[in-house]
Amino acid sequence: MVTNPIYRRRDAGYTLVAVAIGIAILTILVAAVGPSIATIMKREREDELIFRGRQYARAIALFQRRYQRFPSTLKEMYDNRPRTIRKLWKDPMCRCDDWKLLIAGAGNQLPGTGAQGGQNPGPNRPAPPPTPTPGAFGNPEGVQGPIVGVASKVHKEGLREWRGSKYYDEWNFMAGDADRNEFGTGLTGGSGPGQVGPLPGQPPRPPPVAPNPPGVPNQ
Repeated sequence: MVTNPIYRRRDAGYTLVAVAIGIAILTILVAAVGPSIATIMKREREDELIFRGRQYARAIALFQRRYQRFPSTLKEMYDNRPRTIRKLWKDPMCRCDDWKLLIAGAGNQLPGTGAQGGQNPGPNRPAPPPTPTPGAFGNPEGVQGPIVGVASKVHKEGLREWRGSKYYDEWNFMAGDADRNEFGTGLTGGSGPGQVGPLPGQPPRPPPVAPNPPGVPNQ
């Protein structure tokens, strides 16, 4: 049986029209869904930035309590034994390890204190070499600290505000302040997770006293 060439051309024309309509529908769907996917991925990176920044803030606080000084570099927290951080996290906003370091004495006041970080050597406590004091020409080669926190170097506006700041490079993750917006207070001067030990000139904070049950007079 021989098929009429006219019908063959007509079927090919219908197929071409169907393909064109399918491509148009697919383009519309991609245009509609694409921004939503990009927004979801950006929000996930913001969540990861907060998580990783808090990991560094807690590790810096732990390093300060353990060695009675702040780290000179982020790598120092990983290299010294026992470690105070389990891995050196990358900045998820740029997928790089080039964090903005918040240096003590550079206007980075520790939360809940009037101090800006420093050293407080303790007796009978093994510690890495002390952080060299910056000279007239800056810190010695390879020394960046004392580090009291980190922030992203990416200056882009986020989908949300975090602690009143819109831009990623303004989201500061400071030692002793990692969990403030979770628990409602800055954590300083204590011994729990994320807390900074006593700074020079500060007496140890006394432990909180639990109230007596109703009907029992306070001692």
